[in-house]
Amino acid sequence: MTVSLQQRVERFNFDYADALNHRRFAEWPESFAADACDYRVVSRENHDAGLPAPLMGCYTSGMVKDRVSMLIKETLTYRQMYLRHYITNVRANEESDGTITASANLLVMQSDLEGNSSIYIVGCYEDTMIEIDGQLKLRKRLVIVDSFSIDNMLAVPL
Repeated sequence: MTVSLQQRVERFNFDYADALNHRRFAEWPESFAADACDYRVVSRENHDAGLPAPLMGCYTSGMVKDRVSMLIKETLTYRQMYLRHYITNVRANEESDGTITASANLLVMQSDLEGNSSIYIVGCYEDTMIEIDGQLKLRKRLVIVDSFSIDNMLAVPL
């Protein structure tokens, strides 16, 4: 049985979400290509208006690693939450230059230590991926958040 591109991208996203849900933050930078890396979180309003200012952005693999270094060391102070990423409606296409473009819907739920749950983020991913040594890697992940009010804790990657 061959695994389709669609299934490979879905599996990539499921593994990505699993690492974040289980606070394996050290694995997050490995999702990105080392030579070309762009991770941005933008509001739907800015995205639709063509405004480039992200809520948060990392433009090199070093910036991605720095983003989680304090989470890994557990020295960053942020409100402790359990997060659950739900990634659906995955679409994937191979482009003529060999890159892969993909998109997916994203819902992140949060639960506090007392068990109160709420929606943290609603949005979507727009990705550009490449294959390196048989593994899919992100060259660009644009996280477009539809949520009007965003929790002030964007310390944890989406």
